[in-house]
Amino acid sequence: MIALSDHHQKITTMIPPASEVPSHAFTEPSTSRTFSSSPRIASLDVIRGAGILGALFVSIWVFGGFTTNAQNGLLLKSKGFDYRLFGTMDLLLTGKMKGLVAIAFGAGMILFLSKESQGSQAKADLFIRRQMWLLLFGLINALIFLWSGDMLFHFGIMGILLFPFIRLSQKQLLMAAAFTLLIFCGKNYWNYSDDKKIYRKFLAVTEVEKRIKKDSSHNAKKDSILNLQKKDSLSKQAGADTLTKNATKDTLTKDQQEEKSAWENLVAEKKFDPKKDDKDKKAMQKVSYAKLWDHLLPNTQYREASWTYTIGVWDFATMILLGMFLLKFGFFNNRLSRSQYLLLAVLGIGFGLLLGWFRLHNSQLSLQNYAMYVATHRISHTFFFPLEIALTSIGYASLLIFIVATGAVNRLWRGLACVGNLALTIYLMQTIFCSIFFTGFGMGYFGRLSQTQLYLIAAEICLFQVVFSVLWLRWFQYGPAEWLLRSLVYKTWLPNRRQARLASDSAVSAE
Repeated sequence: MIALSDHHQKITTMIPPASEVPSHAFTEPSTSRTFSSSPRIASLDVIRGAGILGALFVSIWVFGGFTTNAQNGLLLKSKGFDYRLFGTMDLLLTGKMKGLVAIAFGAGMILFLSKESQGSQAKADLFIRRQMWLLLFGLINALIFLWSGDMLFHFGIMGILLFPFIRLSQKQLLMAAAFTLLIFCGKNYWNYSDDKKIYRKFLAVTEVEKRIKKDSSHNAKKDSILNLQKKDSLSKQAGADTLTKNATKDTLTKDQQEEKSAWENLVAEKKFDPKKDDKDKKAMQKVSYAKLWDHLLPNTQYREASWTYTIGVWDFATMILLGMFLLKFGFFNNRLSRSQYLLLAVLGIGFGLLLGWFRLHNSQLSLQNYAMYVATHRISHTFFFPLEIALTSIGYASLLIFIVATGAVNRLWRGLACVGNLALTIYLMQTIFCSIFFTGFGMGYFGRLSQTQLYLIAAEICLFQVVFSVLWLRWFQYGPAEWLLRSLVYKTWLPNRRQARLASDSAVSAE
């Protein structure tokens, strides 16, 4: 018992006390003595809501069949409305919306662990239990609802991995975020270095091929002259022996053939092919759920396994650590003046878009001739992508806080805050809607809509979800998925209906 008590005390000392969490304008006391709620911050809910809704406009590419191959075709075309539309959406949204959600998640980790009271249950135990259930929600979203791009699984993992970081100071959290960002950039550089190495081996093999062809041509010519000069059978046999001997030498070794194929396969993956997506479209339009599951499983396995521990861990860690830092700094609680938020928004978005332009421009060059690009460029077009995400995401967050502080279009921000309050429900709902609409066992629209039509579908879903969130929070404290998650974490069915007093309160500030 003494050992258990000491262990519990050690865990408890890791949790930041409520005094370390900055005060904020929009909080409400707990509605339950046993199960306290996380203090809600209006700006944080708005940022989370904007990120969840904005992410759908990128996810819709995968759901709707606007594949990487089709995107490469637009980049190679480099003109027309669709090209400009894709470039704009890519610059503004790709990676940045996930970045906003990750920032909010990082801040939410500290808010959850800084609750004043958890009854008899340790904060750390509840947090780890929540993360484990979040992992399961992610697996359900990926394997049952068929969304191979799920990020709940990754948030579940990263919450557990980054749990020890919650006690770091502001400076230490910022240094940790910078460190993971540098590693993320380094991973992109190392991957590109591997491509350069494969290309150098390919060039060496092509030189060997040229020498083989040259030697073979010379020997064939020499033997032909010899046969013409000497008619006896012995000379003919000698010439045949010479040709046979050289024929055995005039081939590439197995290793050389593999090195040549490695580069050719790499180029083929990047090359645009109008018929490349036909097989995928046919598979996604099958009405059999089991066949769809089999078709999507390899992508899901790669995303949840290999991608997670090679790239994803650094991708998510950077933004989550930034979220922790920003909360402790007081960024979400109007610590800065309006002019400072606006300046930070302009600088973050401005430099982020410049890096995005660099990425898209060099992506076009690499698609046009990857061999020339590898031979003439020291870094890949994705090298600065992690920094682009970080700068633009912070810029967006600053802009949202600035606009909320001005009180402009207040109903819009309240709607986004409601979405942020129901983020888990909204995210799962998006997957269900899109799976039903696009896959073959549903309505079968995969690969049949233009890029513009995909964005219209995404906009309709977002509009419905904003209205749904506002109406739901009039009668309930939590979204369906949030309520289920909390009940599982606390191991009891918690009440969800609002009291008459709470029904008239703002859905932004009341939980």
